[in-house]
Amino acid sequence: MVLANNEKGRLMARWMKMRESNIAVGIYLICAAVVIAFSVSNAHVLMRAGGIADEVRAVDERDLVRNEVARQIEILARDQSQISHWDEAVRALISRIDWEFVREEMADWLWDDFGIQTTIVVGPDDAPRVMVFEDDIRTLAEAQSHVDLAFDLIVAARELYMAKRMPRGDRFTILSHPVRSRVQLYVSDFRMIDGDVNMIVAQAILPDDEETLPDGLPSVLLTLKPLTAAMIAEAGNKLGVSGVAVVPEGEVPAGAGALRVSRGEGANALYATWTPSHPSSVIWSEALPVLAGVVGLAILALGAVALLYGRALHRMQKSEARNRFLAHHDALTGLPNRLYFDRLLEDILSRGEQDSCAVLCIDLDRFKAVNDTYGHSAGDAVLRTVASRILAAVKGRGIAARVGGDEFIVLLHEGLGRDAVRLLCDGIVESICAEIEIEGGHASVGASIGVAWWPEDARTAKSVIRSADEALYRAKEDGRGRAYLADDEGAGGPDLEGRGPEQQDPGRRDPDERIAARVAPQTPR
Repeated sequence: MVLANNEKGRLMARWMKMRESNIAVGIYLICAAVVIAFSVSNAHVLMRAGGIADEVRAVDERDLVRNEVARQIEILARDQSQISHWDEAVRALISRIDWEFVREEMADWLWDDFGIQTTIVVGPDDAPRVMVFEDDIRTLAEAQSHVDLAFDLIVAARELYMAKRMPRGDRFTILSHPVRSRVQLYVSDFRMIDGDVNMIVAQAILPDDEETLPDGLPSVLLTLKPLTAAMIAEAGNKLGVSGVAVVPEGEVPAGAGALRVSRGEGANALYATWTPSHPSSVIWSEALPVLAGVVGLAILALGAVALLYGRALHRMQKSEARNRFLAHHDALTGLPNRLYFDRLLEDILSRGEQDSCAVLCIDLDRFKAVNDTYGHSAGDAVLRTVASRILAAVKGRGIAARVGGDEFIVLLHEGLGRDAVRLLCDGIVESICAEIEIEGGHASVGASIGVAWWPEDARTAKSVIRSADEALYRAKEDGRGRAYLADDEGAGGPDLEGRGPEQQDPGRRDPDERIAARVAPQTPR
């Protein structure tokens, strides 16, 4: 019997040893797999990060070039408006030509100060009346070819004037600045002239103060400024973009970044081109040595702790699951947090899962009174109740998150009509305003909401949140306890400026009465 028991013990011990050995081998294999997976995943991350960096840089370069092109055109239009938007020019260039004005103000000024090489005055009959090349007055025959080249711009500039002119007696004027106002009154393009790229701006000759224009088509000031190699090089250096050039469509280099800058298409199209940069190569050169060192350390560390890791595996899994939850959720309310919300929104927009969505920024009004009167435990109870009310209002139309002390945010992916969203916002405000029971009393808080739509109000996740936040700021500024949409004009538009809430909307109660942001103890019954 003893021998049998000893034999059974030896067999059990052998089995336990084999089991431990198998577990150790399994853990070593797992560690090896982890190292391999770590290496592969980091290599993949580097590749993906490099690809994203290249894509982002390509977009940034395109935006930089587009903005610089627009800036150069605006500079030319602004410089030209020194003449074209001036009472003196109306007196000197409309009814008759004042050649002294042409010599002193156009020939000597536009070329020397602004680098405008060619200036042409085109009359209402489409005929050139003045041509200045650099600081020299040229014949009208030389001007005709330029007028023919830019005739479509001349026509478009006249149409802008005719659409925006305002009567003054039996004559007409323009009340806004042709360049700095929201509705610009000039037309521009890039075109080839004698083998050189030129920026062209056409604008009606307009008064800036007392002068007026007769009925009919206006005279137009046409200016041409060559886009020199020095200007292009300076723009490229300023933007940090290499190889910048402006070339016809047929000369765009393969693999180059390209942006059409002319109105014309096909053979007449002009493109701004540049050499794309590739941040991915820098990422690899900087990160690869570090990755190799980290992998080596990981191999040593994992080999040393393999057995301990096996024992602690279950505890670690539970801990990691808890940490993952806490990393993406608010511990107080259980709602997703800012990190989770931002990532979700970015993913939805980047993957194109939605044609449209709306973001609601919600901020509690008078919440500080709860904390000041009853302490933070009461404030926590209010926040939990508010969170549940927001969830109940949103239901299956989207998700809600807590992003700050008394700040919440909602992403709507269903029911995105303006009326539906306004109705939802009103429901959220009303539910939050309802009385909240707390220990020893009750509290009433309010809410203000700002709403923005993607892609109508903004094109990126950050900018749509910013637009909603700005709308929230206007809602608070206008009295709180209400919702504002991103495209709402100020406090209801210019007609309502300086008026009280009752005057702006007779049916709307005073926000202090509506929200009643108070904290009052209950009287025991």
